[in-house]
Amino acid sequence: MTKFCLRSLILLGGMFLFLPPIGFAQAPPAAAPPSAAPSPEISAIQAKIAQNPDYPWLYILLAFDEINVNQPDEAIAAASHALAMDYTAGQALLHDDTNSFGDADYRSAGYDALAMAYAQKGDLANALSQVDAGLSRYPGSPFLSYAKGYVLLAGGQFSRAGEVLLSAFVSATQTSDPKAFSAWGYVPIDIDLRLGLLAAQSQYYAGQYPQALETARQLVALLDLGSPCVNPELSSETKKQCAYVGANAMWIESIDGHDVSYLPKINYPIKHLLKGPVGSVAEISIFAPSFGLLSSGMKRRKLQIVRQAVPLTKDDAADFAVLALTLNANGDREQALTMAQKAAALDPDNFWAQLSYGVVLEDSNRPDEALKALETPTTSAVIPTTEALHQSLRQIHRAVLYARKGDMAKAQEIYFSADSHIDPRCLPAVKEKDAFLALVQPIVNAHLTNAKQLDAQGKYAESLREYAQALSYSANEQEASTLRAAMFAASSRMPTPPELPDEARRRVVRGELLLKDGMLDRALAEFNEALRIAPYVPKLYYNTALIYGQLKQYDQAIRQMHLYLLAAPEAPDARAAQDQITKWELQQEMEGKR
Repeated sequence: MTKFCLRSLILLGGMFLFLPPIGFAQAPPAAAPPSAAPSPEISAIQAKIAQNPDYPWLYILLAFDEINVNQPDEAIAAASHALAMDYTAGQALLHDDTNSFGDADYRSAGYDALAMAYAQKGDLANALSQVDAGLSRYPGSPFLSYAKGYVLLAGGQFSRAGEVLLSAFVSATQTSDPKAFSAWGYVPIDIDLRLGLLAAQSQYYAGQYPQALETARQLVALLDLGSPCVNPELSSETKKQCAYVGANAMWIESIDGHDVSYLPKINYPIKHLLKGPVGSVAEISIFAPSFGLLSSGMKRRKLQIVRQAVPLTKDDAADFAVLALTLNANGDREQALTMAQKAAALDPDNFWAQLSYGVVLEDSNRPDEALKALETPTTSAVIPTTEALHQSLRQIHRAVLYARKGDMAKAQEIYFSADSHIDPRCLPAVKEKDAFLALVQPIVNAHLTNAKQLDAQGKYAESLREYAQALSYSANEQEASTLRAAMFAASSRMPTPPELPDEARRRVVRGELLLKDGMLDRALAEFNEALRIAPYVPKLYYNTALIYGQLKQYDQAIRQMHLYLLAAPEAPDARAAQDQITKWELQQEMEGKR
């Protein structure tokens, strides 16, 4: 990529402030400082790698651990190394504490690690290309389909994410031929539930409420399926049989007539085939040692174990929560409240449980209880890469509730913190945003009236602040364009360029430091806030565009640079700005052909 540095000048109240240069050839690494000690998990994996450098799975585990501590560049290096290794040689190095999967080709996990690392960097185009590379090797893999759906969700492609995830969810839960699982490579044990949950969330965000409800119902129905060995009240003989099945899954030959003997240690299809209606009998054939571990004799045994109900755990809270959200969106408030209460009871610390509970209570006209749920601290069920997207939904609901209670100052504070993260393709958030804008419309009208009066009096500096306030609440791009045109016209009539307000200046200074440290996402948030406060300062559009470009968010980069040219058509760097737009457009085309 051509280098286009942020060494542009910003006029700040009579002083020139240089933004630190950023090379646009490569994003700064988000790794921990060299002096930072590695986590215990990473240290343990590195020690195993030192002992067994030819075992690919260890490098994949290392990549996932590095993702967990926000070291995506190191994760990319580890996963890339694993994918380039000789897997045949690595199969001889099996250790009981490394989660090995026997003869399974777990390159699919390597592609997933690469995708998640690139997504953590904000490089969703590369993340998607890695997933597709994996799917070309393992077509239909539910594991990689989950990764693809996640990347599409993070990129706001909710409808497409829903299609990919639903297809994989149906395939993973209806496939009865274990050979299909063998072709998919590495498959984690709980992928069916994860696929269903993310599929329903994607459909909900896309506004496909009936489809999301159907998916959520199928997801929760899986929790009602029975499995052997879960009931402590089983007879002593049945307990022995259950214990034998659990300890010797690698020797299972068949389950209900489905041959699984050639799939040693691939626990997902075995677990999947063991499921069934509560009370039904699992017919299991085992080829096992006949007289304990010292015996060389092998014997076939047939077991019949009645499937028992599986107790719900806090891990199931999000499944009931997404069912509550979809029931509520389809108008079934009573059943939605029951499911939301169940989710919150299973895990009150779960993000989705409290979100669903708050949303249902809000729509049931119980605002105080809704706010309590939406403001309950949660630490689980939000993936960092998509956290801003999910949290913006919770925040916009809070803003509406405070506005309805008459606390407009609090409502506006929350709204401004959430608005820049609301994806216009996320229909539930957009619907709630529209509700908020309707509540603040009198305030917008007052700012606009003041702006026009001040404009007519030639008090342009004062009118700009009023236009900026009205622009903060613009309902759509057409309204925003009208306000910007009036604002830019007022600015052009000023004898000197408008000054940057103190709060906007503070945001720019913070953004500069974050840029210097390579923290692009946080720097972008600061510049966007400065832009909200002072949308009449052209250079803010220019520099914000460059940061979007560095993050490869080309649509936003192009949009912001067009706004810069609209605000400052006679700027000396107008030609360079237009050239940069052309380059971004080409990069969009090239990435679209990957």
